[in-house]
Amino acid sequence: MNRTATAAGLLAAALALTACSGTADNKPTDPKKLDDAASLACDDFAHGYKAAQTQSARIDLANKVNKWAQQSIANNIADNATALARGSEASAGAWKIGADAFAQSCLDAGWKA
Repeated sequence: MNRTATAAGLLAAALALTACSGTADNKPTDPKKLDDAASLACDDFAHGYKAAQTQSARIDLANKVNKWAQQSIANNIADNATALARGSEASAGAWKIGADAFAQSCLDAGWKA
C-alpha cells in the first residue's frame, strides 16, 4: 500500500509539472495575429528605423529585428524581416522597399505604435 501511495504521488507530481511546463510559448494559433516575437521585432524596427541612416546601422537594425522575427508565426513577419536584412546590405532603395514591406506586415498583424 505504501508503495502504491508513493507511485501515485510521483505520478501526480509528474502530471503537475507537465501541466505547468506545457507549451505556453505565447504564440497565437492564428497567424493573422501578432505574437510576442513579432511584437518585439516590430517594436525594435519602429524604434530604430529613423536612426538607421548608414548601411552599417541598417544591417545592425535588420539583425536585431530578425532575432525576434524569425521566431514569429505571424503572417509575413519572418519573410519580410529576411527581405529587410537583404535590403540592408544593398542599396538605400532596396532598404526602403524592405522596410516598407516589414512595416506593413507589422501593421497587418495588428501592431500599434
